[in-house]
Amino acid sequence: MDTEQLKKNFEEQLAQAEKQITELEANLEKAREYKLKLQGGLETLVLLTGDQEAAPETSLEESTSLEESLTE
Repeated sequence: MDTEQLKKNFEEQLAQAEKQITELEANLEKAREYKLKLQGGLETLVLLTGDQEAAPETSLEESTSLEESLTE
């Protein structure tokens, strides 16, 4: 394999890796949004039922860090 073919191969692999990273980041964002919706649903159920023992153990610090990660 000559250097031109090798360079072309590397460039194609790099483009493919960048595309895959973009897709994975988009899927991660969707998963984080889904997690937030589930947490909100659980919190709503706790408020409606008054069942404080079933409340998710999410601290204010965890909630803040999750919100910050979503805005990145």
